[in-house]
Formats: sequence, C-alpha cells, structure tokens
Amino acid sequence: MTAGISFLFIIAPQPLQRSISGLPANISLLKTTAASASSNPNIPVQPTTANVNPLSGCAWQKLAGIYSQDVLYASNQTGVSRKLLAAVIHVESRASNVVSHAGAVGPMQLMPSTAWRILHVNPWKPRQNIVGGARYLRRLLAIFHGHLRLALEAYNAGPTTVAQGNIPIPAKVYARQVIALAA
Repeated sequence: MTAGISFLFIIAPQPLQRSISGLPANISLLKTTAASASSNPNIPVQPTTANVNPLSGCAWQKLAGIYSQDVLYASNQTGVSRKLLAAVIHVESRASNVVSHAGAVGPMQLMPSTAWRILHVNPWKPRQNIVGGARYLRRLLAIFHGHLRLALEAYNAGPTTVAQGNIPIPAKVYARQVIALAA
C-alpha cells in the first residue's frame, strides 16, 4: 500500500498539491442506501443522482482506466463510492496491474498477505484486488469513524501507524492526492 509513494511525491503536479486546502469537507465516500445511512451516521454518503453534475459522471471512469467495470462492481458490492475507488486506483497504480518495490500487488496495491489472510481475495486477479481494496477501505472508514483522510493514510501507511499518530509524510501526501481526485 505504500507502493510508489516516492515517485508519486516527485511527479505529482504542483496544482494538485496546492489545491488541497480548499477541499470541501463533505466528500462523498459511500453510496446512499437505507442500511448504510441508518447504521452509521458518522460515515458520509454519496449524494443522490438528482444533485450530481451529469458531466462529472465519466471522470471516475477515466481515473479507473481499464478497470472501470471492476470499480463499478466493487462499488456495488461494498458500498464504497466509485469515485473514491477510482481515485485510489489512479494514485496507487495509475490504473495498471503492477507490483511495487515493497511487494504490493495490482491496481489497489494490496499486500499479498493482507489480501489472502484478511480480505480473502487473490491479489493477482484485478477484479478481486479491487473488491478486496474496497472492502479494506470500507473497514478503515469504519475504524476511523468515517474520517476519510485518516482512512486513506491508514490504507497507505497501515492502521496501527495512523492510530498511534505516527503518520509519515508520504501517507499524508497520498491521502491529499486521493481526496483531490475523488472530490
């Protein structure tokens, strides 16, 4: 999950890094369902289609690249916003099926041990990788009470590190990039 952070930090466009301070606080994280809205009021839900800009509908598909159908499937399975999943995929792997120097695998850059033992998915299969990453992100959102920045930092640096307050700078940069793209 820390895969590629060093090169992302170097090649990230400056306007992306400077635009972070003005982000809206209520970025859509999860899809609206009666169950999710009533079960945890702390987790923001995705707005209904009535108040979504129709022109922004394909932006997440561009971020997800060849995995847009898999992102849609994972979003439907887990309730995590497709925009958020596509942003994670874009920042993690630039929508390619790669292996990082740290050993993270696939579009969502899952560590194989986490994928097999905790998420019960095959990290080498893109659809399972994306569904596993979506499940993990959903879990982190629950652990961090719907706080998107902390959940993304934990996705990158590990939940124990974030819970202890020892958040590395690359994890902070990672979270800002994903939030900017998911907005």
